[in-house]
Amino acid sequence: MSKRANPMAVKSALTYDVSEAAKALGKSPATIRNWIKDGLPVMARQKPCLISGEAIRNYLRAKYRKAKSQLSHDELYCLSCRAGRKPVRLTVEVIPNNTKTTRLRGRCECCGAVSTRIISNSKAHAFAQTFDFKEGENRDA
Repeated sequence: MSKRANPMAVKSALTYDVSEAAKALGKSPATIRNWIKDGLPVMARQKPCLISGEAIRNYLRAKYRKAKSQLSHDELYCLSCRAGRKPVRLTVEVIPNNTKTTRLRGRCECCGAVSTRIISNSKAHAFAQTFDFKEGENRDA
């Protein structure tokens, strides 16, 4: 099961009670109730608590957009610090992801943990001016 719920799993024109929303999103009813406490708008507070599908979609999209972190041009995302950090000596391994993207992997200059960033192959030349590229091996294959 994915950690994140897919906003498209609910129909925007329908209404859901807590258990129906939980089933549609693959989450527990307690998670849906926590989202309501966190700000998911409901149509009726009395039982059954009704939530519009459109409200669920908007809530999840806003929640996931807020969780994304913007990186500056010379940063990778450090998995340990959970923030954008510069790699040691701006040296990164270049690992092909697929036909359109490449993964940059380096070491965080703050804690030494693995830092990564996925870039578009069309923008690789711009990143090559910032980082010292080293050929890396694809360990996931």
